[in-house]
Amino acid sequence: MPSATLALLFLLHGVSGVDFMVTNYTVDMEAGYLCPENDQLEIPMKLFRVDRINRTHRAMTMEFSYAHPLDDTAEGIHVVERWIAGGWKRFPMWSWQKDPCNFQLQHEKNGHIRFGKAMGLKHPERCPIPAGNYSVVRFPFQLKYDYPFWPGRIRTIAMSRRIATKQLIFCVMTILNVVERV
Repeated sequence: MPSATLALLFLLHGVSGVDFMVTNYTVDMEAGYLCPENDQLEIPMKLFRVDRINRTHRAMTMEFSYAHPLDDTAEGIHVVERWIAGGWKRFPMWSWQKDPCNFQLQHEKNGHIRFGKAMGLKHPERCPIPAGNYSVVRFPFQLKYDYPFWPGRIRTIAMSRRIATKQLIFCVMTILNVVERV
């Protein structure tokens, strides 16, 4: 069986057979966590949490530092997993991407700039992200995509590391609930 077919079967397989992607959905960020490897980061993150703003909206608060600029000496990955049949199953997504700042700016420019402003960057539309201490307080969580996605419980893990040493420099996890709107 061709690998593309296997990947498609993996993506479509759900608890009771086949779950199809939906195009009209809401996303609730249920929780945010520091990764278990937090104490192994170049500079351990001080805080990452998700607060409820009101009945329908949540916000992220985090405190972190970069010892060196986030530039082409770093790489990043965003792991997406879905809870299926009693365990987390990883979606085949991107592998590690060199220069996470520029990668994010190219693929999610508006979100990158919004988050850069929340970090207090002088030039959130530019890379690299300078070394320094950063605090983001009650950043509204917005996930608005116009492409289909799978409903269910989703875990995301955002990580970056130094390419030369593989030393982790950033790592957070979130639990999302993707619910189809009917």
